[in-house]
Amino acid sequence: MDNLLKDYIEESFDLYMIEEINAEANELTLANYIFDKTVTLRVSDDEIRFYSKAFDDALSHNMFLFVEYDEKRGVIIGRQKI
Repeated sequence: MDNLLKDYIEESFDLYMIEEINAEANELTLANYIFDKTVTLRVSDDEIRFYSKAFDDALSHNMFLFVEYDEKRGVIIGRQKI
Protein backbone atom coordinates (compact mmCIF):
# COMPACT_ATOMS: atom_id res chain seq x y z
CA MET A 1 0.00 0.00 0.00
CA ASP A 2 1.50 3.34 -0.94
CA ASN A 3 2.11 5.91 1.79
CA LEU A 4 -0.51 8.38 0.57
CA LEU A 5 -3.28 5.77 0.74
CA LYS A 6 -2.04 4.52 4.12
CA ASP A 7 -2.03 8.08 5.52
CA TYR A 8 -5.56 8.66 4.17
CA ILE A 9 -6.87 5.46 5.74
CA GLU A 10 -5.25 6.19 9.11
CA GLU A 11 -6.61 9.75 9.12
CA SER A 12 -10.09 8.59 8.09
CA PHE A 13 -10.55 5.87 10.70
CA ASP A 14 -10.19 7.51 14.07
CA LEU A 15 -13.25 5.99 15.69
CA TYR A 16 -12.36 4.18 18.88
CA MET A 17 -14.67 2.00 20.92
CA ILE A 18 -14.84 2.69 24.64
CA GLU A 19 -13.67 -0.66 25.91
CA GLU A 20 -13.45 0.04 29.63
CA ILE A 21 -14.14 2.81 32.13
CA ASN A 22 -12.24 3.03 35.40
CA ALA A 23 -14.15 5.70 37.33
CA GLU A 24 -11.87 5.47 40.37
CA ALA A 25 -8.80 6.37 38.31
CA ASN A 26 -10.70 8.63 35.85
CA GLU A 27 -9.44 6.51 32.94
CA LEU A 28 -11.04 5.48 29.68
CA THR A 29 -9.65 2.61 27.66
CA LEU A 30 -10.28 3.08 23.95
CA ALA A 31 -9.78 0.43 21.28
CA ASN A 32 -9.43 0.64 17.51
CA TYR A 33 -9.69 -2.95 16.30
CA ILE A 34 -9.07 -2.07 12.67
CA PHE A 35 -5.52 -0.92 13.41
CA ASP A 36 -5.06 -3.06 16.54
CA LYS A 37 -4.57 -0.05 18.84
CA THR A 38 -5.49 0.51 22.46
CA VAL A 39 -5.24 3.84 24.27
CA THR A 40 -5.81 4.71 27.93
CA LEU A 41 -6.78 8.31 28.65
CA ARG A 42 -7.06 10.18 31.93
CA VAL A 43 -10.10 12.47 31.94
CA SER A 44 -11.75 14.91 34.33
CA ASP A 45 -14.42 14.01 36.89
CA ASP A 46 -17.11 15.59 34.70
CA GLU A 47 -15.96 13.67 31.64
CA ILE A 48 -15.80 10.33 33.46
CA ARG A 49 -19.38 10.85 34.68
CA PHE A 50 -20.50 11.76 31.14
CA TYR A 51 -18.82 8.72 29.53
CA SER A 52 -19.93 6.37 32.33
CA LYS A 53 -23.57 7.35 31.81
CA ALA A 54 -23.28 7.12 28.02
CA PHE A 55 -21.50 3.75 28.32
CA ASP A 56 -24.19 2.37 30.67
CA ASP A 57 -26.95 3.64 28.36
CA ALA A 58 -25.30 1.99 25.36
CA LEU A 59 -24.89 -1.32 27.21
CA SER A 60 -28.54 -1.29 28.29
CA HIS A 61 -29.45 -1.20 24.58
CA ASN A 62 -26.85 -3.85 23.59
CA MET A 63 -24.82 -1.25 21.72
CA PHE A 64 -21.16 -0.30 21.60
CA LEU A 65 -20.07 3.25 22.29
CA PHE A 66 -17.60 4.86 19.89
CA VAL A 67 -15.80 8.19 20.12
CA GLU A 68 -13.70 10.09 17.63
CA TYR A 69 -10.16 10.21 18.96
CA ASP A 70 -7.40 12.50 17.67
CA GLU A 71 -4.34 10.33 18.06
CA LYS A 72 -1.86 13.10 17.29
CA ARG A 73 -3.22 15.40 20.01
CA GLY A 74 -4.31 12.64 22.38
CA VAL A 75 -7.86 13.98 22.83
CA ILE A 76 -11.41 12.85 22.21
CA ILE A 77 -13.05 15.08 19.61
CA GLY A 78 -16.51 16.42 20.33
CA ARG A 79 -16.25 16.91 24.09
CA GLN A 80 -13.62 19.64 23.86
CA LYS A 81 -14.23 23.05 25.35
CA ILE A 82 -13.83 25.83 22.82
